[in-house]
Amino acid sequence: MSSIALEAVACPLCGAGAFTPRGRLRDIARGVPGEFHLASCDRCGLVYQNPRVRADQLGLIYPDHYGPHAREPELSRILRDRGRSTRWVLSRWLGYPAVRTDDVRAVDRARARWRARRYQDEFPPWRGEGRLLDVGCASGRFLRQMSEIGWTVAGVEFDPEAARKARTVTAEIFEGDPMDAPFAPGRFDVVTAFHVIEHLPDPLGTLRRMLEWLAPGGLVIVEVPNVAGVGGRLFGRYWSGLDFPRHLTHFSPRTMTAMVERAGGRVVAARHSSKPRYLIWSLHHLFADRSGRVAAAGRAVVDSRLGKGALKLGLEVTLPLARGLGLGEVVRYSIVRA
Repeated sequence: MSSIALEAVACPLCGAGAFTPRGRLRDIARGVPGEFHLASCDRCGLVYQNPRVRADQLGLIYPDHYGPHAREPELSRILRDRGRSTRWVLSRWLGYPAVRTDDVRAVDRARARWRARRYQDEFPPWRGEGRLLDVGCASGRFLRQMSEIGWTVAGVEFDPEAARKARTVTAEIFEGDPMDAPFAPGRFDVVTAFHVIEHLPDPLGTLRRMLEWLAPGGLVIVEVPNVAGVGGRLFGRYWSGLDFPRHLTHFSPRTMTAMVERAGGRVVAARHSSKPRYLIWSLHHLFADRSGRVAAAGRAVVDSRLGKGALKLGLEVTLPLARGLGLGEVVRYSIVRA
């Protein structure tokens, strides 16, 4: 494969043309040829790829071994392992009308109180008639799990093979760019996009469409990597959340809030989270791009089971502090119409 063609672009947030280069790097994770550029807007501070992969070349930056992310893989396990306590939270605290609680015991209610924050973070609150659209639904795992607890679901997916699998969950799958999806305004009570917005050439336009699809009282939930988090601060251009060249825009809480407001919405909550693997991937990127004994020793540690286990244990202890300080690797935003 030859190098991917690039093009200069204006800032996706404010439209300014002036920017400051912040570095460049090859695709360490997937091996797409070429070097890709990081920049920050001189007017609003948004971090984005510039020059960027040309619009007609975007399909080339996802090689065959790039699998669409499965959405929310923890939910099935939560429902299975903590079924009664989870259903209690869904019914009593999140407003799910069709979830049964007649078999919930006192010990389940106690466990629900202990783990309520996690359950509330993982599941969207019930809204309106329970109509949910997942933008970037991949193979439909999240849609399946939501349909099992009462939601009427639909999805948008660019990848044809993933879209085919998602249609085994619901026939309402639009295959293509979210900007072209034909859903009527006010159609959905909740619209989600987990690790999708950063991939799109027009994130502002997509957020505007998602807000248009909301029924009165509806909620948009967007999750993206946090360029201002601990990983971005520590690793710079080697931060795994940059994912050159697939992530076109890199949000901080400030720039995401600004983009949401420009799209006609308002951020009502921002939940920071981190997982050790994000920082371990960043370490791998750092060592993979360097030579010498130190880099070789670092690669050996990161690639070994013992070294990776020790790193994971240490990060499990320290990462909650980063989340508490608002420096999570990932931020999930709850958004309503302004």
